[in-house]
Amino acid sequence: MTRFNKSLLAAALAGLTATAQAAPAVDGGWYGFCFGGTGSQAYAGCANEAGKTTGFPLLLTLTGSTLLKITDGFSVGDVFDVYVDGNKVLTTSAPGAGAFLSNPDDLFNSGYYSAGSYLFSAGSYSVSFVASSSPFGAGGAYFELESANAVPAPGSLALAGLALAGLGVMRQRSSRKA
Repeated sequence: MTRFNKSLLAAALAGLTATAQAAPAVDGGWYGFCFGGTGSQAYAGCANEAGKTTGFPLLLTLTGSTLLKITDGFSVGDVFDVYVDGNKVLTTSAPGAGAFLSNPDDLFNSGYYSAGSYLFSAGSYSVSFVASSSPFGAGGAYFELESANAVPAPGSLALAGLALAGLGVMRQRSSRKA
């Protein structure tokens, strides 16, 4: 009869959990990631304010248009290249100067933390992030995936605005006649 080895089982389970991380969820909020110096690839960790992390490269299967948002975190200065299926598709914005922030939405919208976005169509993709500039030699940052199907196109918004204005004019004319 074979003896049950608890430490061997624990080591095997730890290896499985390290490699079997779930893909990030669309509309699942921000995910943190870590990186080393300039030229290093993102790796799992640095959940920080986001509270979530995932493995890299990101293996995505998207059923509709999806917006990838990425932003530097903590100290201002890091810049990232985004690769989709091995091709560089985005370099995040140049960093500026400003107060320390920690909330990923604030970081992305600040205008001084490096940030960018990329729109995917439905399909399967392999996505990776590389630090193209890292003045501090390492750090943490964030990304999220948002469904783009719910965002109306600017032309649709303008058309809806014209329709509402037309209804307002018609209502005003009918109230004058009454």
